[in-house]
Amino acid sequence: MTSTPYDHDDLLAFLVGHGVAIGSGDLDTLADSLAYPSVIVSADRSEVLPDAEAARTSLGGMLADYRDQGLVAAVPEIKAVEQVGDALLWVDVRWSFKDENASEATADRTRYLLRRGRETFELCVVVPVED
Repeated sequence: MTSTPYDHDDLLAFLVGHGVAIGSGDLDTLADSLAYPSVIVSADRSEVLPDAEAARTSLGGMLADYRDQGLVAAVPEIKAVEQVGDALLWVDVRWSFKDENASEATADRTRYLLRRGRETFELCVVVPVED
């Protein structure tokens, strides 16, 4: 079985758009970027987001935390991509979170299982990476 190669520019455009939504606090765009159900998996729990309303509720707290820290932008850097089928990618992303002076205030890494869908990508599984 041969997989159709993913387009790096499309993947980067999706992640940049996701970062813009994070930086601007755009819950609707973030919710639209998810496949449903989606799963957020961390060391101590897994959270299933069955629909857009649940995603808005869950992500709203994250965005409020970013605002409280003075973060206004999220810039992605793709560290690795593994294609696991025609429509599925595991993507390792380093996020640089910027303050109002465009300085990196903090950074983290997240792995995503993405599915090609709706003419772009959808986030199916989100796994924060602990360093």
